[in-house]
Amino acid sequence: AELAESRTTSAQEAKAGVAAIQAQLDLARLNLSFTRVTAPISGRVSRAEITAGNIVTADVTALTSVVSTDKVYAYFDADERVFLKYTELARKGQRGQTTPVYLGLSNEPGNPHLGQMNFVDNQVNPRTGTIRGRAVFDNADGAFTPGLYARLKLVGSGTYSAVLINDEAVGTDLGKKFVLVMDKDNKPAYRAVELGPKIEGLRIVRNGLAKDDTIVVKGLQRVRPGQPVDPEVTPMASADTLAALLKQRQALEASNLPQVAPKAAVKIASAAAPRG
Repeated sequence: AELAESRTTSAQEAKAGVAAIQAQLDLARLNLSFTRVTAPISGRVSRAEITAGNIVTADVTALTSVVSTDKVYAYFDADERVFLKYTELARKGQRGQTTPVYLGLSNEPGNPHLGQMNFVDNQVNPRTGTIRGRAVFDNADGAFTPGLYARLKLVGSGTYSAVLINDEAVGTDLGKKFVLVMDKDNKPAYRAVELGPKIEGLRIVRNGLAKDDTIVVKGLQRVRPGQPVDPEVTPMASADTLAALLKQRQALEASNLPQVAPKAAVKIASAAAPRG
């Protein structure tokens, strides 16, 4: 009996010794992990603020900075008029589940990048009469760098059908915009049009043209209404432009479904053109 008790005691002491060694090993592993600096996000690292050999203190000394680049946020301040316009659209059910936002950099014509609104503040700043908003844009290709200034354009209506044409085809007559439309005898005829903003380098025609109309694009100043011409048919947009328009249309179809009937289909224009 005494021998059994002695062996039991020895086993317990051995287990305690193993546990103590394991605790020391765990502490060593923990201390070793402190020597490896990891970031909670993936992104782009700035320059090293501290070089090897310097003493640093946790939560005090900044080694560097990291910015996330997979997605970027664009902050802006909208005035009361714009804010009230969008809240009115929401009340009427004319806004989708998300609000598309178009962005353009300082070296780009127009606003070719499509994102969506993901935050609006809960109150208007009484000193400035503005409200802070934020839009998010995909940055998988690294086109955006945090800190850049950009132009933003918010969609101001529901989607609608529209025709897109080259600006070269538009003439001005006493402040009115017009195009020359070819008839079946290849004679150009004057046609007044109502224009909208540009999208992917093409001008939106809100009224005055149908999708099957043929118009004069080049040599507008040399053509006279009623005089026959020998036209050369050329595409209005390049393949790259059409691909960009299709991409924007698909993004709008996916994100701008009606709030009142999320399962219903939305009629999207051939270019998903926003009424600015």
